[in-house]
Amino acid sequence: MEQKFTFETDYDINALSAMARALRKTVRKKQNRRSHIFGWTVAVLGILVTAALGVNVVTLTALIILIFFLLFEDRINGYLAKKRVLPGTEHCRSQFYQDKFLTITKIGKTEFRYDRIKYVAEDQRYFVFVLSNSHAQAYDKKRLTGGDAGQFRGFMEDRTGQKVIPVSGRI
Repeated sequence: MEQKFTFETDYDINALSAMARALRKTVRKKQNRRSHIFGWTVAVLGILVTAALGVNVVTLTALIILIFFLLFEDRINGYLAKKRVLPGTEHCRSQFYQDKFLTITKIGKTEFRYDRIKYVAEDQRYFVFVLSNSHAQAYDKKRLTGGDAGQFRGFMEDRTGQKVIPVSGRI
């Protein structure tokens, strides 16, 4: 069985943030939209109340925290996920074949079939496989061998039968 592509990925804050963004923009899309509408509505109402009634330290602090979380939610989720990464899985080598792909970490080797992938997402630096509502895998484009990002994108679209979803940007 001939190996097609290989990735080396470090599961650092950047990779975990990319995974959080991919989950938010694919399987959690409706929930994300509702929570953002609610959050920004509360922020605007809080600003209007503060402008009308004067500055209240508690309200102002709550507004700052709310807006901070709305703007940096992927980064915050990446940071929280980093604290839960199992020791030995911080670095992953992934090998892609026609009928399967393997992920190899210090604690073991796992074989996956392409039909387990719900979505393939892509941002500036990573390909992200969304496996469930709370599980994803990131693949660092900078450390891809066996071809370029365009070839891998085509390979994945062929293997999964679905288009790669771009997930760049904030909201």
